[in-house]
Amino acid sequence: MTETTPDLAGVSLPVIQRFLDRVRDLTTAASAPPLEQLAASWRARGLRPGDVVLLALPNGAELLAQVFAILAARGVPALVSPSSPTSRQQALVEALPARALVAMRRPAPHAPDAERFTLGGAEVALFPDAAPPAANPGEMVLLTSGTSGFASGCVFDLEALFRNARRHADAVGLRPGDTVLVNLPLYYSYAMVAQAFASLLRGADLVISGPPFQPAAYSRLLAEQGITVSALTPLLVRSLLQQGAAFPTHLRSLGIGGDVLSPEHVEHLLRQRPSGELYLTYGLSEAGPRVATLAAHAEPAHRFASVGLPLPGTQVSLVPRGPSGQKELLVSSDTLMKRRIGLVEGEKLHAWRGHRLLATGDIFDIDADGYLYFQGRLSDFLVRGSEKICMASVRRLATTLPGVLTARTQVVPGAEGDDYEMILTVADAGRPMEHVSEALSRLLRLAERPRRIQVVPADGATAALHK
Repeated sequence: MTETTPDLAGVSLPVIQRFLDRVRDLTTAASAPPLEQLAASWRARGLRPGDVVLLALPNGAELLAQVFAILAARGVPALVSPSSPTSRQQALVEALPARALVAMRRPAPHAPDAERFTLGGAEVALFPDAAPPAANPGEMVLLTSGTSGFASGCVFDLEALFRNARRHADAVGLRPGDTVLVNLPLYYSYAMVAQAFASLLRGADLVISGPPFQPAAYSRLLAEQGITVSALTPLLVRSLLQQGAAFPTHLRSLGIGGDVLSPEHVEHLLRQRPSGELYLTYGLSEAGPRVATLAAHAEPAHRFASVGLPLPGTQVSLVPRGPSGQKELLVSSDTLMKRRIGLVEGEKLHAWRGHRLLATGDIFDIDADGYLYFQGRLSDFLVRGSEKICMASVRRLATTLPGVLTARTQVVPGAEGDDYEMILTVADAGRPMEHVSEALSRLLRLAERPRRIQVVPADGATAALHK
């Protein structure tokens, strides 16, 4: 193995190249450049070992090629949504800091000191090398949002991400010869690690599509491309079920992650696909990213509310949080992030509680057999008078109503303490909005009902935004 073709966490560049050559990229007719050529170009442009490269690229083989080429050049890729505003991208460049920003059109327009050039099928802004590299060769950054802020990320060894991908592949039965559809954004840790990396390592073929999601187009794509393995968010599942979309028989495995799917929808999917495999997964980016999996098709109905058992090599425990009796999930694994990078906010959440022991910020129960049951986020629990309200449970109930695609809650100050309001997004604009509000109120106890329920119709753009 020469210096220009190093192994990446034990996988050679020729193996990765053959994998990329098999990728069916439905987003473009252009082919990705050869990895060795792309890696050599990065080195020739002065990329230093450990330099972070921010990739704001859409789904496609180009994005995967850039990730592996930067790693081969001993740089550190970090993925961000290509639709994020240029001002936010520039803030990320400064916060990480990143040596380069890669996009499909002119990146960093307000950075006059950047060197600009085309690399592969993308445009690059390379910034001066005044600051030392922000990471180390062999690392990768998964960006986070929410509690840790939009300008922060998690640093991982690529080897740890590959290890998590292998364990996930084992948990969902991914095998050589499978055809895996990636239609979730590749800047999501699930799509990159649990789908793209897992397919590389297991010898499966990859078909790349991308947002926006449309049920009819998704069903057609499954059939036309011979997809055997797909993964969706609960929102997309609800959208499919609302429209009565069918799954082809050759779709062997369907995975659901990103949020909790109600047991009613799990039952519906199993009835619709009686011979298919259905996997419910839980994870978070900080954990690298998958933590637990439930093979719902092989479990009794009373476990349909569970996210399953921890992956091999992952240990979990619960610790009390606050006077209301909730218990936070702690995770220990050799795939956890190494450290944070960038501008980190809300540092008390996702904090280390010991050596390689991560506080998730998620409230769980664990039954006598070790199965995990997600209850909500720490911020999902509200005490109104003497009543404790789990807003995650309220949201799950709301999504069981016909036509409801998403349910969001917002804490607001009330005359006698905190209260909350709810926004429901519905698929059927012709359905009377007040009927949806009345149906939800009937599902909830009086003490659980929100102060106000707002019902709004969804179109394709709205559904895509909630992915």
